[in-house]
Amino acid sequence: MSDLIWFVMTGVLFVLLGTIFIMLGWQIWKKQKMDLIISYHSSKVSEENRQAYCTLAGSGVLVIGIGFLLSGICTAMSQSVLIFVPMTAGLISGLVLLAAAVMKYNR
Repeated sequence: MSDLIWFVMTGVLFVLLGTIFIMLGWQIWKKQKMDLIISYHSSKVSEENRQAYCTLAGSGVLVIGIGFLLSGICTAMSQSVLIFVPMTAGLISGLVLLAAAVMKYNR
């Protein structure tokens, strides 16, 4: 398989994954759909902390999605290994936000 086909397929996959994560993050953040989060991570969140927890967790998922989406767009522009930088940055930042939400509100 040629490099161009590999980069195009990777870009399409990243854009699709990014779009899915952005939609899930939006649902968690704005519509407070805690059922989209694993119940183990949200079982002890009190009703008064629900909005703050959904905001932080939804933001984390949204950041992951933005990282994947940017990597997919960068793939279309350049055929370099540097396309993984936005994905990695978004993934690490999003996981930190998710971990912070779980540690702060799930007690």
